[in-house]
Amino acid sequence: MLRTRLLTALVALPTLGWLIFYAPAWLFVAFVLAVTAVGLDELGSMALRQHPIAQMLAIVAGLAFAAAIVVDRAELLGLALVATVVLGLLFTLAERDLTVGVSCLGHALLAACYGGLLLPHAAALRFLPHGDRWIFFTIGCVMASDTAAYVAGRTFGRTPLAPRISPNKTVEGGIGALAGGLVAGAGIWAVLPPAGLGWQGALAFGISAAVLGQTGDLLESLLKRAYGAKDSGWVIPGHGGVLDRTDSLVLPFVLAYQIAERASSMY
Repeated sequence: MLRTRLLTALVALPTLGWLIFYAPAWLFVAFVLAVTAVGLDELGSMALRQHPIAQMLAIVAGLAFAAAIVVDRAELLGLALVATVVLGLLFTLAERDLTVGVSCLGHALLAACYGGLLLPHAAALRFLPHGDRWIFFTIGCVMASDTAAYVAGRTFGRTPLAPRISPNKTVEGGIGALAGGLVAGAGIWAVLPPAGLGWQGALAFGISAAVLGQTGDLLESLLKRAYGAKDSGWVIPGHGGVLDRTDSLVLPFVLAYQIAERASSMY
């Protein structure tokens, strides 16, 4: 398993670096939207196995939400949400039990929002000034945080952090995550600072990315627990599904986009 994970990382990381810094923006956006589509399919498969119509609604609605985020059009996002609710209520007529139908709509909306509203901020970020640096900075802080959390948890972990949803996570690992995010924020900023971010902001972002990354990980674990799934999927060899690999990134990307957008408006 470890060998498979390492081999996957050796291929994936250089490819991701090329997509961030050298590929045309549209290609990076296409990659993010493809990953989003797979994530939506994983969510739909977990939440709506026996309800293919609701599962398809979740995927289509999630991609519509994602497209609105990428082009930064709030009115399109609102329209997509209204259409999803109305069509979803109409689709409940396909269920013999209307209570089950409305419940499926709720699960479909949750899947569409979780899968379609968060990760696409990485694609929207690519269009902002020095967006490639912001993407790299975010990923670097989260990866350092995750690695530090793993090492600290394995070495010092004694106190469960959230035993109901993630028994292996510990408070000590969480503290390690904060340290990892802080160090990465300072180190990456010193070499490749994102536009509009001072060193104090870099430290604050590193810590925030660690907190949000751990939170995102716990939220995805909560969904898997609720739906009785061990892994979200099997797309990435040795790493599980797309959701398993992006859960700690989605919230930091939202934060990075908000900061970068405000910084760009000041130029």
